[in-house]
Amino acid sequence: MGGGVGSAGARGMGGASGVGGVPATGGSIGSGGALASGGVTGAAGVTGSAGTISTGGAAGFGGATGSGGTPATGGAAGSAGVTGSGGAAGSGGSSSVVDAGTDSACLVSQIPTVYLLVDRSSSMFHCLTGNTADVVCADKTNTSWYNLKIAIESVVTQLDSKVRFGFTTIFGTNPSGGGICPSLQGMLTDNVAPALNNAATIKTLYDSLPFPPNSTQSGAKFEAPASESLGVVANALLADTDPGSKHILFVTDGQPDYCDDSNQLCAPDSVVYKLQKAYAAGISTIVFGIQTTLFDLAPGVLQAFANAGAGEPTLAPVRTGGTTFDFYDQCSAVAGWAADLTASGKAVARGTTLGTYSTAMGPTAPYTPSASSETQLVSQLSAALSIPCSP
Repeated sequence: MGGGVGSAGARGMGGASGVGGVPATGGSIGSGGALASGGVTGAAGVTGSAGTISTGGAAGFGGATGSGGTPATGGAAGSAGVTGSGGAAGSGGSSSVVDAGTDSACLVSQIPTVYLLVDRSSSMFHCLTGNTADVVCADKTNTSWYNLKIAIESVVTQLDSKVRFGFTTIFGTNPSGGGICPSLQGMLTDNVAPALNNAATIKTLYDSLPFPPNSTQSGAKFEAPASESLGVVANALLADTDPGSKHILFVTDGQPDYCDDSNQLCAPDSVVYKLQKAYAAGISTIVFGIQTTLFDLAPGVLQAFANAGAGEPTLAPVRTGGTTFDFYDQCSAVAGWAADLTASGKAVARGTTLGTYSTAMGPTAPYTPSASSETQLVSQLSAALSIPCSP
């Protein structure tokens, strides 16, 4: 699923690496040596003071990379007396030890932070082969959940010292059926806060998460409150004071909902809105759409998510033949959509949408590996999480 960042199989978190900041100020200009006076022996000019070493640009969320300080110029040489020797030349100002512009991400440890937001809805636990009618597969190794977990743990281990990984899930059960849905209360679910060398901690939690009950009953079935979860993760990243760039890896295998079974048209509009809001705050999202024969996501929905997460023009994820008027017409009575509309401050009127849509789509594509192929999962995760240094 691509942040602003990588298109499938080609770009990782693309663009400039690391976080930009306010350009650094140049070193102060060294003062010239004083003119030597004429006479028997001209007095040497005073040595010019060295320029101050420039600092790198201050880190921010997705700003321009800070430029290095301009080296200070040396002091002007003192002029010679009639018979005396010339004044000594002022010494040059010191140059920056590290170029705080293009090299800062590589040499000044601007380490990115990636929150892994993983779908934990019931559809992740269906059998990939064999008895696909079961709600929860008896063979735990024959599920999207298992294959994805193995792939994520492998890739996170490889990048453990280079990326600050956090981990949380898209999970909840319908409150109207007696369930709980933490993201509706603004809480992260199954959370590991971002940190370097976090692979072992993430693996311990990930491995401990139980499969859902083999039931379709409301309040027991695992739901997919993706828009609420994205909003909570974005808030956590905004509160994170680490100077590196911030990203979400959004992993899903099915349609999002509001921790309920409401109209499936509505939640994707909320997801686009939350992705665009996060990008405006400096957080890009990579969309990773797990494909199975049972839950083959509509390309238009994943594409809209990928474009929104990358801050690009986004086509409305409406049904075939539908229009953006369908969102208000069909969703204004859906509690989750209506709550997002109120929070957005937009007009409560026909034609209003949560997401901002265009007549064309951007270039970023979602990653769409097969849930049955661990090779595809690992290779596309590696590509999605590659964060090169700036050239």
